[in-house]
Amino acid sequence: MVGLRTWGRWLAGMAVAGLCLPLAPAKAQETGRSVASSSARPALVRDVELAYGGLLVGRMLDASGRPLAGTAVSIRTDGQTLASTRTDAEGVFAVAKLRGGVHEIATDDTVQICRLWANGTAPPRTPQSIDVVSGEEVVRGQWGPPPGNRLIQKAKVWATNPLVIGGVVAAAVALPIALNDNGGPHS
Repeated sequence: MVGLRTWGRWLAGMAVAGLCLPLAPAKAQETGRSVASSSARPALVRDVELAYGGLLVGRMLDASGRPLAGTAVSIRTDGQTLASTRTDAEGVFAVAKLRGGVHEIATDDTVQICRLWANGTAPPRTPQSIDVVSGEEVVRGQWGPPPGNRLIQKAKVWATNPLVIGGVVAAAVALPIALNDNGGPHS
């Protein structure tokens, strides 16, 4: 009986924790801003700390990690271009006098969304430069199903459906209550 009571409390705790968590993590991949072309995927937002004077330093690389020299790079925010530059022979670019906030680093075939932090205000371990991979569609170190996998797409729809989530939470709350009720008189 003690095991059932512990199990029920554990399930009730998990249900409460599920209610407290925001829905955003379940839909994190869908919340990114997309680039101009309709075939592009939402970009991952990356944090970067600006150097003194609002200096953003970055490096453009091809898919195999080699630097891209002479690539035109634009820094944009709210649809307005703040600065334009070109990469040097090592693929490095630098733009000064930027302010903190969400910005896009854009080339002809790549848009990287960045949250720029003013010097000294970034969270711990925030990088002070950024590597932008040209035409990159997959974030290095992560794996996902191949695009067009219909079974995975349907599972994502069900897993993020509020009615399904509500049903799972309701079951997680009701199950411990039902298991705890042994049908006898209570003292």
